[in-house]
Amino acid sequence: MKRLFTLSATAFATQIASFGQTTTTAPQATAENERPNILYIMCDDMGYGDLGCYGQRLIATPNIDRLSAQGMRFTQAYAGSPVSAPSRAAFMTGQHTGHTHVRGNREHWPNSPLITYGKNQDYAIVGQEPYDTAHVILPEILKDNGYATGLFGKWAGGYEGSASTPDKRGIDEFYGYVCQYQAHLYFPNFLNSYSRSKGDTAVRRIVLDQNIQHDMIGGDYAKRQQYSADLIHREALAWLDKQSSAQPFFGIFTYTLPHAELSQPDDSIVKAYRHRFSSESSYKGNASSRYNSTAEGHTQFAAMVTRLDAQVGEIMAKLEEKGLARNTIVIFTSDNGPHEEGGADPAFFNHDGLLRGTKRSTLEGGIRVPFIVHWPEHIKGGQVSDQQVVFYDLMPTFCDIAGIDNYQSRYRNPRLEKDYFDGVSILPTLTGKGQQMQHDHLYWEFHETDMIAVRRGDWKLVVRRGKCALYNLANDLHEDHDLAAQHPDIVEQLKVIIHQEHTDNPFFKVTLPPLSTAP
Repeated sequence: MKRLFTLSATAFATQIASFGQTTTTAPQATAENERPNILYIMCDDMGYGDLGCYGQRLIATPNIDRLSAQGMRFTQAYAGSPVSAPSRAAFMTGQHTGHTHVRGNREHWPNSPLITYGKNQDYAIVGQEPYDTAHVILPEILKDNGYATGLFGKWAGGYEGSASTPDKRGIDEFYGYVCQYQAHLYFPNFLNSYSRSKGDTAVRRIVLDQNIQHDMIGGDYAKRQQYSADLIHREALAWLDKQSSAQPFFGIFTYTLPHAELSQPDDSIVKAYRHRFSSESSYKGNASSRYNSTAEGHTQFAAMVTRLDAQVGEIMAKLEEKGLARNTIVIFTSDNGPHEEGGADPAFFNHDGLLRGTKRSTLEGGIRVPFIVHWPEHIKGGQVSDQQVVFYDLMPTFCDIAGIDNYQSRYRNPRLEKDYFDGVSILPTLTGKGQQMQHDHLYWEFHETDMIAVRRGDWKLVVRRGKCALYNLANDLHEDHDLAAQHPDIVEQLKVIIHQEHTDNPFFKVTLPPLSTAP
């Protein structure tokens, strides 16, 4: 498809580069004994090729591109899963999806009673399958070791009132969506909040009074004004503003942009893109999915990415203003590959670059994600790394950064027959000090599409409904050429790994490929 941008990418980036940009020059004095702050920014459904620093030419992302230029950009980074909840679970638990309990978007709201908010009805209890409370998660570890913890955005680790909500899992301050289904509405009826500092005893709902005066699907939805992405970002900045060098902090900013629905305030960011493209995508809406209609899907998606970029710029500005930037490691990534929901059009923007597959696929396009690390204290700018890294590596990495020794033995639950920790610390790659340990293999499984993948070196086995395809990513990144027939020995070796890594889960069934019966 021919695509036309009426301004050059460079000129357009210059035009909007001021969004979120800072000129602050605060002092950056850092005591040598200060433990680093950790800030993890994970957006929602951004493809590998959606950023300028990863080759995007139609969407301006000057702030994230600057983050890359000043830090380290990874080219072989992987999400924990091709969809939201299990990908977040892999990050939180340090386990891959053959071991972690949450392996899919199992919803707990469909049978919930309805309650009324203004003109609208909504569910009395919302959320997804809870994380296993017998296994420790990252914020619990960091909080236990003296870090202030905050999560702003999407939780998706347990339904309201369950044993796994932010207040019960090591989070001091939370604002956003407990339920990822609720996050389909950018102008929702309510958000969730918890503040230990304000004396909250549990997660509660914050009703958005202006929004509920209008229809949540169709009708006068466009009159709603309380935009969740802005509200969440504002709370995140306020939390950052309270941080200081007196106590290290661990921030988890799980922003919902640019997930569908394709809806946002009609402000200068949107207007900068309007009529810039040769064509538009349209969408009629879907009430059951809570996606409202749009007549300008390309404009809306591009503006949502740039809006996210502006927010990242404001986050970095706040760190500079507070004098915390130098001793804060900032990671920017996406929870999985690009979506085709709500009018989104991955082909138009070439979201996946050279990759095949989208969200819900264990092909590279569904799981390979942008991954940028900014840490002035240790990372010289402009570095590009081909180190293979996956979300479950972040538990050991963050423990190393925080100086938490032997986290596996300290936090392994003796009541469990096997308490898995699957990650490898990438701190040596980040700092250039020490020997980087390598994974023998990486592993994913996803029940909804009945897909499994295992990567060992450049070989990758993709299993769909029990049938195997083998690819060599060194010369077939697009996964076009199935080499299974030519290399049955490698297929068998990778199938053995699948049988070793998979543990049964009654809620998330996948079809394992049969092992060979040949001698």
